[in-house]
Amino acid sequence: MKGFLTSPCPRAAGVVQCYIRRNKAGTAKLFPEYHVYLADGDKFLMCSKRRPNNKTSNYIISMRAGDLNRGSPNYLGKLRANFIGTEFQIFDHGANPRDLLAGNFGHPEQARSELGVVLYASNVLGSRGPRKMQVAIPKIREDGTPLALAKGTGAGAKGTMPEEDMMMHLKNHNCETLCYLINKPPRWNDQVSAYVLNFNGRVTMASVKNFQLVTPDDHETVVLQFGRVAKDEFTMDFQWPITPLQAFAITLSSFDSKIACD
Repeated sequence: MKGFLTSPCPRAAGVVQCYIRRNKAGTAKLFPEYHVYLADGDKFLMCSKRRPNNKTSNYIISMRAGDLNRGSPNYLGKLRANFIGTEFQIFDHGANPRDLLAGNFGHPEQARSELGVVLYASNVLGSRGPRKMQVAIPKIREDGTPLALAKGTGAGAKGTMPEEDMMMHLKNHNCETLCYLINKPPRWNDQVSAYVLNFNGRVTMASVKNFQLVTPDDHETVVLQFGRVAKDEFTMDFQWPITPLQAFAITLSSFDSKIACD
């Protein structure tokens, strides 16, 4: 299961359809739990919950419901936000490289890898307008392995680690070794007085959280789409070159509150 969740969706598989259930009952009201299921057979895949008592939003992603221990073999990775919720980093299950350099624990091969970044822009149209988002993940070779992040542009700036410099590359438009995605611009519909996208029946409720990710050169091939179908249920469909873990982490960023965007 872990191999499936952390590997790019094969081209031959086409679009993988999943759904997410949000649990806000009881003690989960302030920090909801999110469970991902494969639409075909309702198979549980992974779950996540925001960690309490953190200065910024920090979501742990696990293969087992209720097991959100970073030391667990079920731990897949995490999503970390900046203070205002406009920048997000996706990491795998490895350790913080600063801790490794300080000799706090582990070995060099246990250092975490950055799996992607999400950047939201301020919503200049107010609550009626769609969020504008940019996403970068490592480019994938045909054999499914990621290209190494190009060094040199901003590496190590402001105390960052070169291995965790994807956001700097995205902001500087240095995306040679990155797969660059943007949200497909929705169109205003006078009949429903809202911005709309064609989700082909997979999304049935309007929400500022809904989005479709495409490449700048191809707005017809949707790499990842996410949207609401009920109060606490959402669909998540994705295809090559994204992994299930990356797809889930990106959708979690849409759930997170954003001071500058909402």
